[in-house]
Amino acid sequence: MEEPMLADGNYLSVCAYDCPDSCGMVATCSEGRLVELEGRKDNAYTRGFICHKGRRWVRDLRGEDRLTSPLARRNGKFIPIGWDEALDMTAQAIQSAIRHHGHQSFLFYEGSGNLLMGNKVQRLLPLMLGGGTMATGSLCGSEGKVGLARSYGTVGRDQPLAALESKSILLWGRNPAENSVHFLAILHDARRAGARLGTIDVRATPTTAISDSTWVVRPGSDLTLALYLCHEAIILRGEPQAAHEGYDAFRQACLLVSAEDAQLATGLSAAALHVLVGFVMDQPPLSIWTGIGLQRTRWGADLFHTIDTLGFLLGNHGVPGGGVWFEQGDDDLLPDDFATVPGAETRFVPRPNLGASLLEAAPPIEAAMFVRGNPASQCPDAGKVLKFLEQCPFSVCLDWHMSVTTRACTLVLPTTVFLERGDDYVMSHFHDLLQKTNKAAEPPEGVRDELDIVRDVALRLGLPDRFTTERARLAEIENDPRLTPAGPGMWRLKEAPRIQGAFHFPSRVPDVLVEPGMLRLITVHVRDYINGIDPNQARARILPPVASVSRKLTHERCLTEGQKVTLSNALGSLDVRIHLDKSIAAQTVVLPQGVEGVNLLVAPGLTPDGNSCINDSWVLLEPAL
Repeated sequence: MEEPMLADGNYLSVCAYDCPDSCGMVATCSEGRLVELEGRKDNAYTRGFICHKGRRWVRDLRGEDRLTSPLARRNGKFIPIGWDEALDMTAQAIQSAIRHHGHQSFLFYEGSGNLLMGNKVQRLLPLMLGGGTMATGSLCGSEGKVGLARSYGTVGRDQPLAALESKSILLWGRNPAENSVHFLAILHDARRAGARLGTIDVRATPTTAISDSTWVVRPGSDLTLALYLCHEAIILRGEPQAAHEGYDAFRQACLLVSAEDAQLATGLSAAALHVLVGFVMDQPPLSIWTGIGLQRTRWGADLFHTIDTLGFLLGNHGVPGGGVWFEQGDDDLLPDDFATVPGAETRFVPRPNLGASLLEAAPPIEAAMFVRGNPASQCPDAGKVLKFLEQCPFSVCLDWHMSVTTRACTLVLPTTVFLERGDDYVMSHFHDLLQKTNKAAEPPEGVRDELDIVRDVALRLGLPDRFTTERARLAEIENDPRLTPAGPGMWRLKEAPRIQGAFHFPSRVPDVLVEPGMLRLITVHVRDYINGIDPNQARARILPPVASVSRKLTHERCLTEGQKVTLSNALGSLDVRIHLDKSIAAQTVVLPQGVEGVNLLVAPGLTPDGNSCINDSWVLLEPAL
């Protein structure tokens, strides 16, 4: 029996993009179609507006790039096929792989294409088969949380509105003007109340343009800079009165970092460094807001622990308007036994080194399913992911439009997006609101819900239908005693401060390695898309992407604006067009994250906690042939 068409009217929902803002939305539906999207005015962060990425859904839900039929690769080309044939193909391929090599020969890869909490139900497919193979480790923000947790043992949960009580606000590697526009509105309010705004970054950005003070530093120099600022804080304020452990050893290490060391590492002048010291010390309370890219290095956790130590040494911890922020901790709102299968033995492979791990897997992967992810574009050393897909007997990607990964798979299955399904939840990794989704549009004909697809594959494999009952358990979230109502379909999560007990000083200061003769490759978040998923991947790329380099470098290499050059290293090569940027350090190349081909050059190294080292990548630059 068909469900009735969604009634015309307004529906409250939430953006499920992997974005810090997690915007509350008011969606207007007419004849089953989304016709307007606005921000919820009763959401303390959305404040009645949403960014252009969210507004774009009004066009994209029915846009020309929307997939509306299963596509099977036949003789090197994709052809439309029916749903029954597509689901039968998928189930038979998984069954064949398991029969040959056991359940670990089935890869179930989840990405962060959306942050719906109900996505966890889909894991029942590999778990009920025995465990399968899944990816672990983060491409994004885990190292920063590891570093902050070293201070007090927890990351905690605070409110971004704390910035309104700051007198000095330092954005360290954070660019909210492009990547978190609702935080930018809070910063404007803080400035109107008398706070001053400073930014440390590796290039000029729209955020540096509206800051009172800006320090552009060389990539990779942040740890040296943080240690020097700690050096100055110790000289000025001495040993903190608050409970702490490990002070003497840390004091000895950071006092060895001189102003000259900081200038040499960062490229800052003595005068600029002096102004920065004054900024962090002269007008408390100081709040430091750290960015994602800052911690995507092997020493990312050490860097964040050191920046947090600076906040502690200056007496800003636990003070209204003071402290150090990155992202919130995981809150475990789902029941402990949610979507679990006792006895399942999952084989985990590291996400930051996915391609090589899959190529070397024993038993081998013979069937792969990708949901909400684009690893052939997003993962470091992406060339090996593509090589794996060339060799894998069967691969299926669930997505709403084409991507580098879908183009490389055996089968593509068109799915709904979060605005086309309801009764799910989004918890922000930046602010303190849990929000419920509502269906706000009918999907195009031929498109199916992600969970329904996974469930149908499971049923074809003879597995029990735990998906429906487990999905119904999501509503238990609303009964969590830590939640208080904040509006229709919206709850505020109880504050969980991490400033408690003794502060633990860093126990080691790692060396920051440099590759002589090579340029550091930095990939940055951009205004137009989230999580490295460039919507332009739906179409074949015509022009090489644009890479920003310094004018000094172009002068040394006799390069000109717009010139085509080749970036290369041991992993691969990529042709780019040159853009001259006077704000960038000489030995640096900056590319937008998610540009097709950029992660062919990104190193697949792992931090000690198994996360990515994306910004520890180095390239050569040569004129294109």
